[in-house]
Amino acid sequence: MAEPVIAVIFDFDETLGPDTISFFLQEQGINVDKFWEDVKEMIGEEWDPPFAYMHQMLELSKMGKLDISKKSIGRNRTKITFIPRIAGSLEELRDYVKTNKELKETKIRLEFYIISGGLEELIKSTKVAPYMDGIFGSNLLMPRKQVSNRYTSAISFTEKTRFVHGIRKGITVSDIRKNPYRINDAITKDMERVSFSQMIYLGDGPSDIPVSPRSPEMAVRDWCSAPFGTFKKGYELARGKRITVGPYTGNYKKGSDMRKVLEETILRVGLEISANRKKNVIESPSPKFLKYIDN
Repeated sequence: MAEPVIAVIFDFDETLGPDTISFFLQEQGINVDKFWEDVKEMIGEEWDPPFAYMHQMLELSKMGKLDISKKSIGRNRTKITFIPRIAGSLEELRDYVKTNKELKETKIRLEFYIISGGLEELIKSTKVAPYMDGIFGSNLLMPRKQVSNRYTSAISFTEKTRFVHGIRKGITVSDIRKNPYRINDAITKDMERVSFSQMIYLGDGPSDIPVSPRSPEMAVRDWCSAPFGTFKKGYELARGKRITVGPYTGNYKKGSDMRKVLEETILRVGLEISANRKKNVIESPSPKFLKYIDN
């Protein structure tokens, strides 16, 4: 039986904050528009988008124009602007699950994950990282005392589903990296750690679409339009019936539309978990029934 866990899975760029790659480049004086034009041209030459942008970053690094190192990432992490009060909102959502009288009995746990095509090291350096139970992103090799000189992994559109299945099967964050073939392990429904119906996915655009049809049981495939973007992508996705809720403004503060929907969805999923667990419990005989057995 799945554990009493609700997994809230976020995209990162333009869902929780700005486009981190563009921010990182701007901070070092790189022409962002030219950078993405070059990446677009490479995609037209059949490069996968994450490999294209990482390759361009490495080329800039070789020319001495871009510092890709742990030190450089650490230097810029405090400058990234997030959706207002996102860290506090995540804490409040966990408290909501712990204190809600309808969820306390089942001891529901709320877990947060990020699955992004952006740089994992950069996301891990941000102030929201400590609130996450798992962070999955694209990776450049990051030696401690040297600049990066090659990429090691990339998360493309469909690659996001691999990590969703990792969460479902209960594969640890480190194990999914060190033993990638474990994702193909066959498990029965009752062996799932977090069923799709116990997941809430929040994204902002086309790169998140593959998660939806591959996970039709997911509780909510919810798109938000952060203050860093517009509603255009969200409405396009809604018209194409690629989302189940939204779009909403990326505002997680208490009382906002996004927050109300999140809390209502968490409550609904939590009650479903509670009902399913009770359904699978075989109660012991009542004392009134036992006296007939004794006789």
